[in-house]
Amino acid sequence: MPPPPRLVDIAIGVSILGWANAATWSNLGQRPLAILIATSLLHLIVGVLFLLRRGVERSGDWATCLMAIPAVLVGGWVFGWSPRDWNVAAQILFVCGSGLAIVSFAFLGRCFAILPAIRGTVVNGPFSIIRHPAYLGELAMVVACFVAVGLDWKQLVILPIIAALFAIRIRVEERLLLSDVEYQRYCRKVRWRLIPLIW
Repeated sequence: MPPPPRLVDIAIGVSILGWANAATWSNLGQRPLAILIATSLLHLIVGVLFLLRRGVERSGDWATCLMAIPAVLVGGWVFGWSPRDWNVAAQILFVCGSGLAIVSFAFLGRCFAILPAIRGTVVNGPFSIIRHPAYLGELAMVVACFVAVGLDWKQLVILPIIAALFAIRIRVEERLLLSDVEYQRYCRKVRWRLIPLIW
Protein backbone atom coordinates (compact mmCIF):
# COMPACT_ATOMS: atom_id res chain seq x y z
CA MET A 1 0.00 0.00 0.00
CA PRO A 2 1.51 3.39 -1.01
CA PRO A 3 2.00 6.05 1.70
CA PRO A 4 -0.67 8.76 1.98
CA PRO A 5 0.06 11.73 -0.35
CA ARG A 6 0.03 14.15 2.60
CA LEU A 7 2.75 12.14 4.33
CA VAL A 8 4.84 12.20 1.14
CA ASP A 9 4.44 16.01 0.92
CA ILE A 10 5.58 16.40 4.53
CA ALA A 11 8.60 14.14 4.00
CA ILE A 12 9.62 16.01 0.83
CA GLY A 13 9.06 19.41 2.46
CA VAL A 14 11.15 18.59 5.52
CA SER A 15 13.96 17.11 3.40
CA ILE A 16 14.05 20.20 1.13
CA LEU A 17 14.19 22.50 4.17
CA GLY A 18 17.05 20.48 5.62
CA TRP A 19 18.87 20.33 2.30
CA ALA A 20 18.50 24.09 1.78
CA ASN A 21 20.02 24.80 5.18
CA ALA A 22 22.87 22.30 4.70
CA ALA A 23 23.61 23.50 1.16
CA THR A 24 23.88 27.12 2.28
CA TRP A 25 26.33 26.47 5.09
CA SER A 26 28.42 23.89 3.24
CA ASN A 27 28.82 26.22 0.23
CA LEU A 28 29.87 29.35 2.12
CA GLY A 29 32.85 30.76 0.25
CA GLN A 30 32.22 28.46 -2.74
CA ARG A 31 29.86 30.88 -4.51
CA PRO A 32 28.92 34.54 -4.03
CA LEU A 33 26.75 35.20 -0.99
CA ALA A 34 23.93 36.68 -3.11
CA ILE A 35 23.68 33.40 -5.05
CA LEU A 36 23.64 31.31 -1.87
CA ILE A 37 20.96 33.48 -0.27
CA ALA A 38 18.81 33.38 -3.43
CA THR A 39 19.00 29.58 -3.74
CA SER A 40 18.39 29.10 -0.01
CA LEU A 41 15.29 31.32 -0.07
CA LEU A 42 14.01 29.46 -3.12
CA HIS A 43 14.49 26.08 -1.42
CA LEU A 44 12.96 27.45 1.78
CA ILE A 45 9.72 28.50 0.10
CA VAL A 46 9.52 25.24 -1.89
CA GLY A 47 9.98 23.24 1.32
CA VAL A 48 7.32 25.25 3.17
CA LEU A 49 4.86 24.97 0.27
CA PHE A 50 5.24 21.19 0.22
CA LEU A 51 4.16 21.24 3.87
CA LEU A 52 1.18 23.53 3.23
CA ARG A 53 -0.10 22.68 -0.25
CA ARG A 54 -3.61 21.41 -0.82
CA GLY A 55 -4.47 18.00 -2.16
CA VAL A 56 -4.52 17.21 -5.86
CA GLU A 57 -7.84 17.61 -7.66
CA ARG A 58 -6.40 15.79 -10.65
CA SER A 59 -2.83 14.81 -11.49
CA GLY A 60 -1.13 14.15 -14.79
CA ASP A 61 -0.55 10.63 -16.03
CA TRP A 62 2.92 9.06 -16.03
CA ALA A 63 3.67 10.20 -19.59
CA THR A 64 2.78 13.81 -18.73
CA CYS A 65 4.97 13.77 -15.62
CA LEU A 66 7.90 12.14 -17.44
CA MET A 67 7.77 14.83 -20.14
CA ALA A 68 7.93 17.56 -17.45
CA ILE A 69 10.82 16.07 -15.45
CA PRO A 70 13.76 17.15 -17.70
CA ALA A 71 12.89 20.84 -17.25
CA VAL A 72 12.62 20.26 -13.49
CA LEU A 73 16.11 18.72 -13.32
CA VAL A 74 17.99 20.96 -15.75
CA GLY A 75 18.26 23.91 -13.35
CA GLY A 76 20.16 21.88 -10.77
CA TRP A 77 22.38 20.37 -13.44
CA VAL A 78 23.34 23.77 -14.86
CA PHE A 79 23.84 25.29 -11.39
CA GLY A 80 26.08 22.37 -10.46
CA TRP A 81 28.73 23.32 -13.02
CA SER A 82 28.50 27.08 -12.48
CA PRO A 83 31.80 28.66 -11.40
CA ARG A 84 32.98 29.75 -7.98
CA ASP A 85 33.35 33.37 -9.09
CA TRP A 86 30.36 35.00 -10.77
CA ASN A 87 30.47 38.26 -12.69
CA VAL A 88 28.12 41.02 -11.55
CA ALA A 89 25.74 40.65 -14.53
CA ALA A 90 25.27 36.93 -13.81
CA GLN A 91 24.62 37.60 -10.12
CA ILE A 92 22.02 40.29 -10.88
CA LEU A 93 20.23 38.08 -13.41
CA PHE A 94 20.26 35.09 -11.03
CA VAL A 95 18.91 37.11 -8.09
CA CYS A 96 16.18 38.66 -10.28
CA GLY A 97 15.21 35.25 -11.68
CA SER A 98 15.10 33.60 -8.27
CA GLY A 99 13.16 36.60 -6.93
CA LEU A 100 10.53 36.16 -9.65
CA ALA A 101 10.33 32.42 -8.93
CA ILE A 102 10.01 33.02 -5.17
CA VAL A 103 7.27 35.65 -5.60
CA SER A 104 5.44 33.37 -8.05
CA PHE A 105 5.62 30.43 -5.65
CA ALA A 106 4.36 32.67 -2.83
CA PHE A 107 1.35 33.66 -4.95
CA LEU A 108 0.75 30.00 -5.84
CA GLY A 109 0.66 29.23 -2.13
CA ARG A 110 -1.30 26.05 -1.46
CA CYS A 111 -1.78 25.52 -5.24
CA PHE A 112 1.98 24.88 -5.63
CA ALA A 113 3.07 21.78 -7.58
CA ILE A 114 6.29 20.52 -9.16
CA LEU A 115 4.74 18.03 -11.58
CA PRO A 116 1.59 18.64 -13.65
CA ALA A 117 -1.50 18.60 -11.41
CA ILE A 118 -4.69 20.56 -10.88
CA ARG A 119 -4.67 22.18 -7.44
CA GLY A 120 -6.59 25.37 -8.23
CA THR A 121 -5.95 28.40 -10.45
CA VAL A 122 -4.07 31.51 -9.31
CA VAL A 123 -4.84 34.69 -11.27
CA ASN A 124 -3.19 37.51 -9.30
CA GLY A 125 0.33 38.85 -8.81
CA PRO A 126 2.74 37.88 -11.61
CA PHE A 127 0.12 35.38 -12.84
CA SER A 128 -1.99 38.34 -14.00
CA ILE A 129 0.71 39.10 -16.61
CA ILE A 130 1.95 35.67 -17.76
CA ARG A 131 0.68 32.18 -17.01
CA HIS A 132 4.02 30.66 -15.94
CA PRO A 133 6.07 33.38 -14.19
CA ALA A 134 7.94 30.88 -11.99
CA TYR A 135 9.27 29.13 -15.11
CA LEU A 136 10.43 32.47 -16.50
CA GLY A 137 12.28 33.05 -13.24
CA GLU A 138 13.83 29.57 -13.39
CA LEU A 139 14.87 30.10 -17.01
CA ALA A 140 16.50 33.42 -16.06
CA MET A 141 18.45 31.58 -13.35
CA VAL A 142 19.66 29.04 -15.94
CA VAL A 143 20.73 31.82 -18.31
CA ALA A 144 22.55 33.49 -15.40
CA CYS A 145 24.56 30.30 -14.83
CA PHE A 146 25.59 30.39 -18.50
CA VAL A 147 26.55 34.07 -18.22
CA ALA A 148 28.63 33.23 -15.13
CA VAL A 149 30.52 30.53 -17.04
CA GLY A 150 30.97 32.74 -20.11
CA LEU A 151 28.92 32.21 -23.22
CA ASP A 152 30.60 30.25 -25.99
CA TRP A 153 29.32 28.07 -28.84
CA LYS A 154 28.55 25.12 -26.50
CA GLN A 155 26.30 27.21 -24.28
CA LEU A 156 24.64 28.76 -27.31
CA VAL A 157 23.80 25.23 -28.52
CA ILE A 158 22.63 23.96 -25.11
CA LEU A 159 20.53 27.03 -24.20
CA PRO A 160 17.89 26.57 -26.96
CA ILE A 161 17.57 22.90 -25.95
CA ILE A 162 16.91 23.95 -22.35
CA ALA A 163 14.38 26.55 -23.52
CA ALA A 164 12.66 23.80 -25.54
CA LEU A 165 12.48 21.62 -22.40
CA PHE A 166 10.69 24.44 -20.58
CA ALA A 167 8.31 24.87 -23.54
CA ILE A 168 7.53 21.13 -23.48
CA ARG A 169 6.90 21.30 -19.73
CA ILE A 170 4.48 24.20 -20.21
CA ARG A 171 2.67 22.45 -23.08
CA VAL A 172 2.14 19.16 -21.22
CA GLU A 173 1.14 20.98 -18.05
CA GLU A 174 -1.38 23.16 -19.87
CA ARG A 175 -2.82 20.14 -21.66
CA LEU A 176 -3.89 18.90 -18.22
CA LEU A 177 -4.82 22.30 -16.77
CA LEU A 178 -7.09 23.12 -19.73
CA SER A 179 -9.43 20.33 -18.63
CA ASP A 180 -10.38 22.72 -15.80
CA VAL A 181 -13.02 25.33 -16.70
CA GLU A 182 -11.49 27.90 -14.34
CA TYR A 183 -8.12 27.58 -16.07
CA GLN A 184 -9.78 27.96 -19.50
CA ARG A 185 -11.26 31.28 -18.35
CA TYR A 186 -7.86 32.33 -17.01
CA CYS A 187 -6.19 31.57 -20.38
CA ARG A 188 -8.71 33.77 -22.18
CA LYS A 189 -7.83 36.61 -19.82
CA VAL A 190 -4.01 36.10 -19.71
CA ARG A 191 -2.82 35.22 -23.21
CA TRP A 192 0.93 34.94 -22.73
CA ARG A 193 2.46 31.77 -21.36
CA LEU A 194 6.06 32.77 -20.64
CA ILE A 195 7.16 36.01 -22.32
CA PRO A 196 4.68 38.88 -22.83
CA LEU A 197 3.94 39.72 -26.49
CA ILE A 198 6.00 36.73 -27.69
CA TRP A 199 4.62 33.42 -26.32
